[in-house]
Amino acid sequence: MNKNIFFAGTGNMGGAILRGLLNAKVSPKSIFFFDPNDTAAAAVSKLGCVRVKNFAEGVKKADITFLCVKPQIFKLVSNEWKNAVKAIKGTKTFVSIMAGVKRESLIAALGSKNQVLRVMPNLPLTVGRGTVALATDGVSEDTLKTAEEIFGTIGVTCRVTESLMDAVTGLSGSAPAYVFEFIEGLTRGGVKAGLTRDVALKLTLGTIEGAVELVKQSGKSPSDLCAMVCSPGGTTIAGVDALEEGAFRSTLIKAVVAGTIRSKELG
Repeated sequence: MNKNIFFAGTGNMGGAILRGLLNAKVSPKSIFFFDPNDTAAAAVSKLGCVRVKNFAEGVKKADITFLCVKPQIFKLVSNEWKNAVKAIKGTKTFVSIMAGVKRESLIAALGSKNQVLRVMPNLPLTVGRGTVALATDGVSEDTLKTAEEIFGTIGVTCRVTESLMDAVTGLSGSAPAYVFEFIEGLTRGGVKAGLTRDVALKLTLGTIEGAVELVKQSGKSPSDLCAMVCSPGGTTIAGVDALEEGAFRSTLIKAVVAGTIRSKELG
């Protein structure tokens, strides 16, 4: 990829995207970043990337700018961004990973002449297995393809309309935490049943990985696969019945909806 890329923020998500580009053999000299935290910045500088002194310098140097700050501080920095962009001739491409910050608000800060793409990644990006949704509204096909090329180095992508980005945030953006809770619950169940924690965790992780792969490869729905495991009067149907008593699926649905509502509130 023959483009200069600027990262405004190099936290967990921004840092994962940056490292994904480096793993894809993008030259570190073409990656610029701004991070006010000297310790965090030093770690990125060691990778060969170029630290800039402020947002304005980074945007000026870059073809693509990744906006990787927390959504809660967007209003604090939006005027700085607006002034920086006004001083630049020509057009730029911006990619925002800020949950809940609408494209309308981003355009107000970054200008309608520029390409402004909202995306929603999730934490597994940090191990190259993330899921990234791209909001297609108001951006060119070239911009979408460039984003897919970048994010394809660290996960899988899908396209949605911006109206669905809050739902994406409530599902894939937040769901890693739900999965971690699920893993911990199964592990503790194994311990309560008499297994050591190490054995219980190993069995849990292997089972989840295998189940996910089976869903991918079998062509069957999760419901169909569940029915295959649930022998009449057997151990699995007894366990599934216990999950139903605890409103397991209903609770997951409520969790996704709660995350969606919170994403709307942040916006």
